Amino acid sequence: MKAPRTASDPTAGTRWPIVALLAAALFINYVDRGAVPTAAHLIQDELGFSAEQLGLLFSAFFWSYALLQIPVGWVAERFGAGRILAAGLAVWACATMLVGVAQSFAALLVLRLLLGVGESAGFPCVSKLLATLVPVESLGTANGIVAFAYLFGPAVGAYCGGLLMVEFGWRAVFWIF
Repeated sequence: MKAPRTASDPTAGTRWPIVALLAAALFINYVDRGAVPTAAHLIQDELGFSAEQLGLLFSAFFWSYALLQIPVGWVAERFGAGRILAAGLAVWACATMLVGVAQSFAALLVLRLLLGVGESAGFPCVSKLLATLVPVESLGTANGIVAFAYLFGPAVGAYCGGLLMVEFGWRAVFWIF
């Protein structure tokens, strides 16, 4: 016997568009992971970074991103996964756009750390929202849709980022993505 539906339960008609939006969020989250390595040599040449500095910039994102997964999950449980995901989206959007205007190693380092902070909301919040919105019998499909999106993101970022860089330079990629 199924539990009675409440007013806050999404119907199938609203559930799948929400799943699509969550997938889109993680797709965007991962697009820059393909674009950044594509831009690496252009950034290095323009700003005069050493290979060590470039490696530090790439790894800095993952320091904050990995470190904050568990705390962000805890915060999402207490304050709402939708709110925390929205805040994370805002932080990572701002950090990404500001990368396009950064002029120094220190600025890029701070922005890469900040990007990791914002993007760390992705998986904990999307997982919580899927578990809340999608019935167990459809959770595999919903997770498959989300996984497709985030796994396809780097391919799109690398390809489209490369095309954009040829036409507009590396900075424009971060304003667009």
